Formats: sequence, structure tokens, C-alpha cells
Amino acid sequence: MTASILLTGCNKRVGHDLAAHLQQAGYQVVGVSRTPPRQPIKGVDYQCADLTRADDVAALIKHVKQQHPNLRAIIHNASLWLDDTVDNIDAMLALHVSTPIRINLALSELITRAPRFDIINICDDTATRGSKNHVAYAAAKTALLNTTLSFAKLFPPSVRVNAISPGLLYLKEGSDADYQARTVRKSRIAIEPGSEPIITTVDYIMQANFMTGSNIVVNGGRHLK
Repeated sequence: MTASILLTGCNKRVGHDLAAHLQQAGYQVVGVSRTPPRQPIKGVDYQCADLTRADDVAALIKHVKQQHPNLRAIIHNASLWLDDTVDNIDAMLALHVSTPIRINLALSELITRAPRFDIINICDDTATRGSKNHVAYAAAKTALLNTTLSFAKLFPPSVRVNAISPGLLYLKEGSDADYQARTVRKSRIAIEPGSEPIITTVDYIMQANFMTGSNIVVNGGRHLK
């Protein structure tokens, strides 16, 4: 039976590219997005779900249990980068913290019976340095990073729980040339890298035999600036 990977946030950019990569690598990807994908990938089992809503999360968990018992990994990639309004704060905490915890616990039987299982949390470089403009987002990603340690302790050693904390991957759509130049210069390696750093790091984590509870920062050397 083909091993499955549950990937949240697979509609565009990193999520879309990672889903395509994993599908081509021979996995059955269960791709979760809030709306139908813009560019569907052949073979991906798409599940439309708003992961800030408890009912949608419950339906997703039920689907995975029934249709994908040979689960190999969970990649918590879904993300919201919103202003700090009351409703947005609740949504970001639900998506980045409550939902990953709930999914991990609900699927614990599938997770712990696998010979090797990986849980990968896609966090953010701001989790370790804060953000004056997006307080709730940074706080939520910090909490997600902390769950990496907790689940690495909770689950047996056969379950490797790790995080990836990227810096800039893509520039804002429609941004002007001045903004783009200023933004990429914040990193020592001043480029817009796209999805490649995440794809490469996911591949490494899923093959690594001596790592759990760790966080890999891929920020182009932003901390050096």
C-alpha cells in the first residue's frame, strides 16, 4: 500500500510545489486547502477544509483514518499572515496551534504504529525574534515551534518531530521594485528563493535518522544582518 502524507496548506506557492514534489516521489499526498486548488496536481487527494473550524478539522481527521491508514508523515504547512484584529488573532491561533495539536492527538494511533513517522511543522523565522507588525502571527508560530518539543517527548522515538523556520521565500504579489529590493537585502543571501529551501529541508528531515525535536532555520542569513 502506498504511504500517505497529510499536507495542509497546499493550494499555492510552497504548499503546491511541495505537494507536487512528494507526489512525484511516490507518496499519496492528502492535500488540504481552504478552497479548491488553483492548479490541481494529478493524483493528490484534495480535501477542502477551513482548519480554523472545528467541524472541518473533525471531518478531515475522519477522512484520513478511513482512507489513509498507511500514513507516513504529517506536514503542518497551512498558514495565515494577518493583521492583529480580534477575529484574526483567534483564527491564527486556531490554525497554527490548536489544529495541529488536535490532528496529532487524533491520529496518534496511525502515527505510533508506523515503523517510522515524521511530523514536520512549518514555522517562521519570526518565532525566535518576534514581530512588531504581526504580533499574533509571530506568537502563534512560536507556539507551533514549541509543540515540536512537546510531541517529540510525547511520542515514541520512532516518531520524529521537527520544525522548519523559513525567512523570506516569496515576495508579495504586486509589490513594487523598491519594496522587493529592500526586502531581499534583509538577508545575507539576497534572493527570492521560492519553494526550494522547504522542499530540500523536508527531504532531509524525512531521511535523517538522528534528529527529533529540532528546528532548522532557512532564512538566507537574515540573522547576520
